[in-house]
Amino acid sequence: MSLSAKHRIMKKNYETKMRLNSRELPLNHFVQETLANMMIGMLKTLKETEEPVKSIEIKIQKLAKQVDVDAHTYP
Repeated sequence: MSLSAKHRIMKKNYETKMRLNSRELPLNHFVQETLANMMIGMLKTLKETEEPVKSIEIKIQKLAKQVDVDAHTYP
């Protein structure tokens, strides 16, 4: 069963990119919007995030060795 053309059209609000080990991953428009909206939804629950979203940057690096930390403190 195929979707009709009108079901394939969506409103795009964000340009979203993702890199894995410096290689950019291809993301279709649906995945770009989904990732952007998930991040914005999480950020809205944090204190001091009342300004409108212009851009979000997230960088995740694997530690060389696992460490124990207090989850309720800031680095």
